[in-house]
Amino acid sequence: MTSNDTTAASADGNAPPFFLRVQYEVPDLTDGSNSADQMIDDDNKQTQSQATFITTKQSFDASNCPAATIGLPPSVEPVKPDPGDYSYSGMHDHGPLPLPKEGGQFAQIIGFVNAAKKASDKYLTEVIEKEKALAPPVTAEANQQHKRKRK
Repeated sequence: MTSNDTTAASADGNAPPFFLRVQYEVPDLTDGSNSADQMIDDDNKQTQSQATFITTKQSFDASNCPAATIGLPPSVEPVKPDPGDYSYSGMHDHGPLPLPKEGGQFAQIIGFVNAAKKASDKYLTEVIEKEKALAPPVTAEANQQHKRKRK
């Protein structure tokens, strides 16, 4: 959907469809080198190993994301939360809270954000695991040298 499509939909009185697009750009470490080493630019000279990037794009909309539930699920009873717990519990200090309004545009947007966060966590966990698998093992001697440098 282009910005012209959004304007046209708004002019007709029809609400434009909601969506969320996410793009990740992560250094590709297929050679086992350190991403920080690949990014260093000494005195504006190009380094010998240039970083390549993997770009991943995802889109979240009503076709692949359910609307978020704002309140408690139907089978959960309101209980007073533990101190420091700020999640919605359905209970106030003096009794149960009224049920929140469910559905609508905000519930859909919250659903997109929740789905994007889950997808991001999964994707970044895979990237971290890949980096760990490609990294050379840390020896006890290297660990000791690092400790000496810090002192």
